[in-house]
Amino acid sequence: MPTKKNQADLPYNSTAEKAVLGSAMVSNSALYNVLSSLEESDFFEAKHQLIYRAILSLFNRNTPVDVLTVTEELTNMKELEVAGGVNYLQTCTESVVSISALESYVDIVLNQSVLRKLILSVRDINDSYLSEDIDDVNDFILRSQEKIANAVARAKVDTFKTSKTVAETVEKEIYAAKNNNNGSLVGIPSGYPKLDAITQGFQKSGMYIVAARPNVGKTALALNFAFNAARDYHIPVAIFSLEMDAELLIKRLIGVASNVNLTNVSSGNIMGNDRMKVSSAIKEISNCNIYIDDSSNLKLMDIIAKARKLQASVPDLGMIIIDYLGLVQTATNGKNPDSRQEEVRKISLALKGLARELKLPVIVVSQLSRDVEKRGDNKRPMLSDLRDSGNIEQDADLVMLLYREDYYKGQKGGVSSQNKKVKDMTDSEKFEVIKSMNPKNENDPTANISYVEINVAKNRNGSTGQCGLFFYRSFGRFDSPSEEWERQIRELNDEMNSK
Repeated sequence: MPTKKNQADLPYNSTAEKAVLGSAMVSNSALYNVLSSLEESDFFEAKHQLIYRAILSLFNRNTPVDVLTVTEELTNMKELEVAGGVNYLQTCTESVVSISALESYVDIVLNQSVLRKLILSVRDINDSYLSEDIDDVNDFILRSQEKIANAVARAKVDTFKTSKTVAETVEKEIYAAKNNNNGSLVGIPSGYPKLDAITQGFQKSGMYIVAARPNVGKTALALNFAFNAARDYHIPVAIFSLEMDAELLIKRLIGVASNVNLTNVSSGNIMGNDRMKVSSAIKEISNCNIYIDDSSNLKLMDIIAKARKLQASVPDLGMIIIDYLGLVQTATNGKNPDSRQEEVRKISLALKGLARELKLPVIVVSQLSRDVEKRGDNKRPMLSDLRDSGNIEQDADLVMLLYREDYYKGQKGGVSSQNKKVKDMTDSEKFEVIKSMNPKNENDPTANISYVEINVAKNRNGSTGQCGLFFYRSFGRFDSPSEEWERQIRELNDEMNSK
């Protein structure tokens, strides 16, 4: 709310504010219109802000909204007199306008609010210019642009588009996709052709969930997506890492790019040929446009604000990765949310909104619930295993569920391919058979390789399906199955068919 020092000359319309509040107290349709269009800060007068707050509180509790309930709510808030008392509430309801006219009054309140915020932002920019030592002009300009953009972001404009306009835009996108280097892909390639055949790449404005149990490889896969996009397609990528610091992420990328054991990379125990591999990998990574934010205790609004700022300075930013959802919090005032499910609902909606606002894919790493472990022989995850909220499934454009059979080996109820006929085996089980047939030693990368099933369980813009990737755990690298693997699978299948 503006301070007394600078509020006297700010624009507002008291009559319009009273009319929309009064309408919200006498009509449900008006109530929905007001609450979906306006926020508390859009009201200039303090008493109007209090009345709005009381109305919103009642609405959130599914309590009927009228003069009596608002009066009681303000009394419980100990703000009734500050809000003008019962007589003022009655005066507001007497200012009620018709539903057809309400939209105009809502527009007046919103437009005055946007104008006030714009004026205050300009004043703040001017004050900062006069009082600060500006070491970096570009940074000052970016911060100023962000303040102005935030101030006018909610300005109401005509949001309807004609079918002709949209059709022309779509036509351009279709032919651009046809002529680009990605062949038939619509979005950014993952780097894995069989996966891209299902997903059509990571598409603009989409929210993508990569989910698995701990230590299955979900963070490693997201990191591989980032590296493939930045290295192979020169696409700038932002990574918000809430679980590990930037240095550790870069070490993991070095393992991916060099095929040098991550343990040796982390410890610095790099000998002989590996030194050259690591040096080459560091140069390769340095040439990638990967931006990492490893700030501790990162809040949802921090992610949104920083993503907006980064796109302002890197206009061709192509992808955002958030690792991981379970560590994102909404609270900025020290208050605990009502429930984790409600918090995840807000986070999910906000991240989907961020993808649409910035027009780029947002890939969110998520953890599956322990319900997976409670199942019998088949521990392959399902959409219902997404942790904390069904809203993740609802809001996501695409959900990838990761399964690694060797993750469960030795566990009670774990799957074993022993004594199984080839025809009854899954690809994961066939992989285990093939791996056991190949001689290996401690220096052989196949000694520490897993087969990870990627189940595209939801795809709003295309088909669902499964594909498999090799996960070299020593390096943190995912690869598409090799021709040799495909050959051995064919031989196993031929063996099955001949019996």
